[in-house]
Amino acid sequence: MNSLSTVGLRSLKLSLSRGVSTRASAASIAGLESRWGKLPEAEQGAIADRLAVAEKGDWKNMSLEEKRASYYIAYGEHGARNPKDPNLTKSVMAYSSVFVLVAYGMYAWWQTQKPVVRTMTPEWKAAEDARAIELQQNPFQGAYADELKKQGK
Repeated sequence: MNSLSTVGLRSLKLSLSRGVSTRASAASIAGLESRWGKLPEAEQGAIADRLAVAEKGDWKNMSLEEKRASYYIAYGEHGARNPKDPNLTKSVMAYSSVFVLVAYGMYAWWQTQKPVVRTMTPEWKAAEDARAIELQQNPFQGAYADELKKQGK
């Protein structure tokens, strides 16, 4: 049951009972803004925990570096608040454009490869109209109706 958190809590209780300061070490928070993203997650958590304990006390007792580090951890440009990459929009637009152009090219090529349907040719349509007139199909609209109009009936 001697996990790291239990050992850490015991040492924290001992240091608080002895009156030892729980201030984060100056070396661990010096230049934190530039190092925060490169620190391992465990070390980030340890620093944040030490600063959280220091924040619970009087802020007047905190050093300027501790105040800066606390503010940066709470509101700094890291994680979801990272500034946008200016090239991200350009690369997304470039890849999207390439994808759309390739898709259009494939569609255009496919249209040229399709066989012509024989029932859609002008010769087929002329033979279909001649057969409709021969059988006197639909005197109200279509090829036979046009023939009747030409005859004046």
